[in-house]
Amino acid sequence: MRPRARAGARRARLIAVVRAVLGDALLVAAYALRPLDRPVAESLLLLALGLLVLLGLVVLQVRAVARSPYPVLRAVEATVTTAVVFLLLFATGYLALSGADPGAFSEPLDHVGAVYLTTTVLATVGFGDVVPVSDLARVVVTVQMVCGLALVGLVGRQLLASGRRAREARHAPGTE
Repeated sequence: MRPRARAGARRARLIAVVRAVLGDALLVAAYALRPLDRPVAESLLLLALGLLVLLGLVVLQVRAVARSPYPVLRAVEATVTTAVVFLLLFATGYLALSGADPGAFSEPLDHVGAVYLTTTVLATVGFGDVVPVSDLARVVVTVQMVCGLALVGLVGRQLLASGRRAREARHAPGTE
């Protein structure tokens, strides 16, 4: 790789990191500032709509990865941001459930507790210290498990595969 190309690659990496960190920081700040007293029905509706919007964004991200001059880097960035949005969507739902019914989980959840629960469910760690108790909480956690499997198995795989395909197409013989 020529020095100029290396400088361009370094710049692209820096931009991707800054964009991901700032974007994810804004998402976390918006979540942290979310009031604890939102109605459950409204929060669950927003969760469902958020998941649909997230699906649309993933489709757009796959296309952006395919067109990017640094497709693998773009795929990693998209995967991280998708995971953060996914976690925060479910944390918001858990926060609303716990606020409306403190007995929905084994302990009342605050912002940190909701993110913690969401992360342990996604990571399939399930320490057992915070568990869903009410039927509605169990349904939402089950939906997160299924969507989490889809996120990891399909979305992550698709984004990274799209990045590899685009990179291979650029480096194929006769494309230079």
